Amino acid sequence: MNTPPLYPGLAPTGLEQLLDDPAWLGTSGKLGLLTHPAGVTRTLVPSAVALLQRGFALERLYGPEHGIDGSGQAGEAPEVLTDRATGLPTHSLYEKGVAEIAELIAQVDTLLVDLQDAGVRFYTFVSTLVQVLEAARISGTRVVVLDRPNPLGFTLEGPVLQPAFRSFVGMLEVPLRHGLTLGECGRLVEPGLEVIPCDPQANFGSGGLPWVPPSPNLPNPQTVLLYVGMALIEASTASEGRGTALPFQVAGAPGLDAEALAQRLGGLGLAGVRFRPHYFRPTFSKHQGQLCAGVQVHVLELEKALPVGLAVLGALAEQGVEIRHDWLQKLLGIPFEPSLLEPEKALEHARAWAERAHLFAQEHLRPIWLYPRSSL
Repeated sequence: MNTPPLYPGLAPTGLEQLLDDPAWLGTSGKLGLLTHPAGVTRTLVPSAVALLQRGFALERLYGPEHGIDGSGQAGEAPEVLTDRATGLPTHSLYEKGVAEIAELIAQVDTLLVDLQDAGVRFYTFVSTLVQVLEAARISGTRVVVLDRPNPLGFTLEGPVLQPAFRSFVGMLEVPLRHGLTLGECGRLVEPGLEVIPCDPQANFGSGGLPWVPPSPNLPNPQTVLLYVGMALIEASTASEGRGTALPFQVAGAPGLDAEALAQRLGGLGLAGVRFRPHYFRPTFSKHQGQLCAGVQVHVLELEKALPVGLAVLGALAEQGVEIRHDWLQKLLGIPFEPSLLEPEKALEHARAWAERAHLFAQEHLRPIWLYPRSSL
């Protein structure tokens, strides 16, 4: 039996809201769409195809990191000149400056944005939206976000970004797990941004929205949850599982003591997870083709994964894995301090950050919320 929607009258996504009632958009002029493979209807029709079938005169498509077709790995956005499903011309916006993006989106009068975000500050779709909104000020292009639910819900985790650590993996001063939809993120840049709303608590999976990976290494919602913490392993020489069937669920490196690592982490009393010694050979990314020893994180009933990832990073450091302090600062959005790598302090840090994040949200994020929160 499906749970009744908490937001009756709203379609689960802004895309379907628009398809149900085109009056949401009004006069659009030349129309473009920023999207990717996760931009689909409940029946898995790509947003560009669905909009064309509904009579919207799309003229061109734009893509974020991983590309319009989703084939690119982290840091990639393969150029696809023509969309295979629609025949429309396409343009990648990834790794382009605001001025270049302004030139590209100036080719349309209205740009729709239909991206499935992951709910984590360092996931770059928010950064692309920020750049698009800055570019739109130059080009005069109207931007309309077709909102989608945040797969991590309204829960907050992690430190609030300090301005000194602003980068493409952290462009907004929000908690690491920010609890916002993409449309709400955009309103931090443009408070008057047009957003066609969604049901923000629509479920993914059985009986709900289909989960289409927004990037190659987020194959399911559980991985998205672990990504909040396990992505911190990127700030080390250890593998975070890219190039394996278990991205962000395993971590390790050649020459480590997997048994000792699992025992160390298991002794921390982290709720909702278990750690198992694990051996793997990544087919690409760090340690490609090499035997890695490490751990697999098994989720039992987990709500917050940041302390898990922070503890794993610290335990890896204890076994001699090199930590890139500069990259960790960018991911966390705060200055490095040695206690961040003390596994026993992972929960302490996470609790302190969460407390400050809730206070920050009430003071600074509440004005841009589109959807009521009962838990904040």
